[in-house]
Amino acid sequence: MTRTIRRPWQVYALTAIWAIKGAQEIFLGVVGSCFYIWGMAEEGVFEGYGLQLTLQSVIYSALLAAGSFYVMVALWLGKRSARPWGVALAVLSELSMLSYLVTRPPEFGGDVPLVRTVVVASIVNLSIMAFLLFDSKLATFLGSPRLVGWWAPRHLIRSRRMENKEEE
Repeated sequence: MTRTIRRPWQVYALTAIWAIKGAQEIFLGVVGSCFYIWGMAEEGVFEGYGLQLTLQSVIYSALLAAGSFYVMVALWLGKRSARPWGVALAVLSELSMLSYLVTRPPEFGGDVPLVRTVVVASIVNLSIMAFLLFDSKLATFLGSPRLVGWWAPRHLIRSRRMENKEEE
């Protein structure tokens, strides 16, 4: 009898979302920003502190991309660290997205595209946080039901574990 890994559907969905988020950070945050910085530096627009800030933005995007790929792999492998790191990265991503409302980057143009981008990204980030924090199947698969509190009684988690053991 071959053993199979019974991943819940949430793992497949969250792995795909983290892969997309990581690729977006690489292509838009790192590669796109590098081309933008290079073009502006060639024209002599970026110098000194402005150049330093844009390079810090590229480094921040690279760290978010690396974190996204780490969470993606940790989710797929069922590592316990996927939950806290996933929540932390989703919070950082959400804070970055909400900062767009204050900074008004020029690439958005008007208010409507800006608000649409922030609302869609907020829905994605908050959904990721909700799944990682409140889903008991995902918590059981990752082996860290310690984050499950009043919203999922312990006896339900224990009974689900017993059902899973009986199926094996």
